[in-house]
Amino acid sequence: MSADTIAVGVNHVSKIYHLWNSPKDRLIYPLKRAVNSLLPSGLRVGDAQVPGYKEFHALEDISFEIRKGESWGFIGVNGSGKSTLLKIISGNLRPSAGTVEVDGKVAILDYGSGFNGDFTGRENVFLKGSLLGLSRKQLDERFEAIEAFADIGQFINQPVKTYSSGMSARLGFAIMAHVDAEILITDEALAVGDAFFVQKCMRHIRSFLRHGTFLFVSHSVNDVMGLCTHAVWLGEGRVLKIGKAREICQAYMDSIVRRKSERLEQEGPASDDDELSFPENAPIEESVEPAPQPSKQSAAKSISISADELAALKNHYAPGLDGVAPTGTTQFVISEPVPAPETVYSEAALGGGRIFSVTITNNENKALPSIIGGEIVSLTIRAVAEKLISRPLLGFQLMNYLGLSLIGENTHLPMGDEDFALQPGDVVSAQFRFMMPLLGSGAYVIRVAFHDGTQLENKAVDVINEALLLNCITSGDRHGLVGPPMLAVKITRDANADVAILGISDSGVHADRGSS
Repeated sequence: MSADTIAVGVNHVSKIYHLWNSPKDRLIYPLKRAVNSLLPSGLRVGDAQVPGYKEFHALEDISFEIRKGESWGFIGVNGSGKSTLLKIISGNLRPSAGTVEVDGKVAILDYGSGFNGDFTGRENVFLKGSLLGLSRKQLDERFEAIEAFADIGQFINQPVKTYSSGMSARLGFAIMAHVDAEILITDEALAVGDAFFVQKCMRHIRSFLRHGTFLFVSHSVNDVMGLCTHAVWLGEGRVLKIGKAREICQAYMDSIVRRKSERLEQEGPASDDDELSFPENAPIEESVEPAPQPSKQSAAKSISISADELAALKNHYAPGLDGVAPTGTTQFVISEPVPAPETVYSEAALGGGRIFSVTITNNENKALPSIIGGEIVSLTIRAVAEKLISRPLLGFQLMNYLGLSLIGENTHLPMGDEDFALQPGDVVSAQFRFMMPLLGSGAYVIRVAFHDGTQLENKAVDVINEALLLNCITSGDRHGLVGPPMLAVKITRDANADVAILGISDSGVHADRGSS
């Protein structure tokens, strides 16, 4: 790869922090080392070879290269080293080992840094802008645009210490948006601010992506997949995986599902009292007496729920279509026992069962290799239990090429409180009948999952990330990720309406009354 195409090169970077045992050790140990370096060995003070700290490796031997014009996301749990790495790349932090080479002007979206709380917003624009390399003349020329982007009204003339977190975010992003950066680094840029501000930020970032290099830290895998072409998954200061954003985000989400499943496998589901009394990461005490195992004789054989019933459970009403059967039907059926085949587990699943059939058919029960949108379809998932499954939960997601989930459903609502336990060898079938949304042309993937538990507390038994591939062959323009099949569209012209008409004159915009 040519050196002139590299925007950021990270070479064997490590960062080590010293966690001092006490403030006293932090003061005395460096003094001992300084004094002993000046004294003969026989006169040295104390034991300066034993430091009063422990080493914490925030980053260990990180290496990768980012080409100019690429967008990279950095994901991982809290404490994995994401923010530390981006601060090193931006030059705000020095690495303990390794080197970072950056070709281009860098701007980092860190809302709080560079602000003086006693200064007004106006004064902080010039303060932070100068820190980012803008001249006074450039700031004078761009101030009105920065003020309009921030849109905080008269607060621009108030001290920043009186701002809310959202207002500080608005002003910080507005300044960064008007810096002529070639490399934009943002740490949870979309985590603060109202919906209108977030949309404005997204529009600016997407505009920047057309010509700049973008580095993005976020806990939202949807944002990473939507904005980034590549991703780095960090864990405990190490690179776990690097690759295409969709693949890395899916692997990261699989690991979270598996970790949650393993916790439930070991500790059992939390009771309602536990959820109210303890934070999510608090230890859960073991039950005094294990819950009785459901017997096969007491389990229901079939559950079916109609569109109206499903709409009532979901707190909304879906009107029917003239001459068309209800489209919201969900069926959940248990079959006779069959021998359990050899199991192949996905990375997210613990095992204990296997999905062995996924089909999608049209309203005539024929296979559906491609779609246009608006079809009535039936998606059927069949799975076999290989151990006791107390509460089987089957579901699906329709995902686009970026890995963003467009629609999804599962069998939680139809099951309700029914006893539907599966014994080893039982086959369970879940059928979802619905109207396919309107989609843009391209390839779509159906992801299916088999879980044991409730909507909130469940263990992944089996997961297939790419169970089916659907090609949408529509020729019309579609706006948005998905579109609802229209029941009707009506436009009316009223020649006698008396309405306010907006007019534009030399003095500006005004409203007249008149007939159209």
